[in-house]
Amino acid sequence: MKIKGGARKLEGAAIIICLGVALRIALADYPNIEPILPLALLAGIILGGWYALWVPLAMMVLSDIAVYALGAGSLLGWNFIMGITFFTWSGMMLAGYVGRALRPRMLLRMKNMAVFTGVGIGMVLVYDAWTMMGWLLVSGSSFELVLAGQVSFTIYHILSTLVFVPLFGTGYVYLKEYGMPILSDWKSEDKAPRDEA
Repeated sequence: MKIKGGARKLEGAAIIICLGVALRIALADYPNIEPILPLALLAGIILGGWYALWVPLAMMVLSDIAVYALGAGSLLGWNFIMGITFFTWSGMMLAGYVGRALRPRMLLRMKNMAVFTGVGIGMVLVYDAWTMMGWLLVSGSSFELVLAGQVSFTIYHILSTLVFVPLFGTGYVYLKEYGMPILSDWKSEDKAPRDEA
């Protein structure tokens, strides 16, 4: 039975969403060390279409619910969280859209990993500038105070992007080229003829 392209894309979207949500929850104690933006770019490049928008949105909604349910952000208050949410969610959707825009121009291969990482870093700068505007509007703090706090967050965000973009990109390229050899080995062992005693 052949899997249709739509079913394969849904499966890919589900894997990306689960990976993003799980990693964001696991890294919730480390501000701006996050996997969602690189995964949003990846979703845009490999899935395209509307997946580029709804996959990042689903990752943000589900992980925000889990992270805030675990008590993160409780010092900020719900009014602030709800105000900044527009900026964080739309920023991640923009990352997915940028990935989608790259799709016809860039095949995700090992030789393009440096370009993919560069796009990720550029997207971090755009995303952090966008969310900084949200902090300014929602918090009412001075520009200097918000900018001072944003600098350290952006440094961490760039560092995490330097890890996650090549990691996810390389993982995707490997799976695309070689599949899941460990699973293939298990399947071949199950199908191998057994000696009858």
